[in-house]
Amino acid sequence: MTESGIRVIKRFDFKEGEIVNPICILGMPGIADVGKFAIDSLIGQLDAKNFMDFIFDDYPAGAIVDDSLLSAPKAEILYWKDPNRQRDIFLITADAQSLTPKGIYKISNFLAEIIYQSKINLIVALGAYPVNSRKLNVKVPKIYVSSTNRELLTDFLKKNNCEKIQKGVIIGANGLIPTLAKARFNLDGIVLLAETDNIAMVNEDVTDLKASITLLEMLKKSFTLPIKKKYSLDNIDDITKNLQDKRDQLEKDLNTFEFIDTEDKRKSLYI
Repeated sequence: MTESGIRVIKRFDFKEGEIVNPICILGMPGIADVGKFAIDSLIGQLDAKNFMDFIFDDYPAGAIVDDSLLSAPKAEILYWKDPNRQRDIFLITADAQSLTPKGIYKISNFLAEIIYQSKINLIVALGAYPVNSRKLNVKVPKIYVSSTNRELLTDFLKKNNCEKIQKGVIIGANGLIPTLAKARFNLDGIVLLAETDNIAMVNEDVTDLKASITLLEMLKKSFTLPIKKKYSLDNIDDITKNLQDKRDQLEKDLNTFEFIDTEDKRKSLYI
């Protein structure tokens, strides 16, 4: 399958019958990077292996620099093989969201088809649910859930401490991928959104680790994942302070450079 503007780099091929009862967990960049941080952490915890990369011409026009090496912004699918052969997991994330609504729809549609071809039987999408800071649970963020299947939604609510999303719109690929997979291939999906301060909607420097970790805890409970206690709500303040110190130092270093585009210095680099 090919799609204009999308280049697929396949890293691995599975043999027939090698994948066992697979599910897909995805988290794209978004508000406070709640879903992306959860997926990135899960990738590290599970030591997931790369399956496919996707380079798309609607991603930001810039190169990512990591340890002096250049790479193009991409979406990627990784996989984890369950040693107990109970449930294998595909993990999907990206360096950025597409720049246009048409681009978000295009890459979401493309990934939904890849998920179907991989014979995945459930999609779990992770993201953020912005709320007024006065309503934010300061200890343990609430998790809100919606699904493409009412029976799946009812069952999940019975087994987990979360609330239904009654009305609204989930912007971006986190909501669109499971929706398109259901519409086109009758694949069930569920979306889990952890509440975060709505200031994150206007401040792209905000990263809500507490919300991400709450999602990881629910994933661990719901799908019996071997997630270690590397991050926990008990030491979240120390983790957040460490990340903020690194961000402050990065901004200080960037201020020593002169940018051609001085109108918005922070957006001159994608890091």
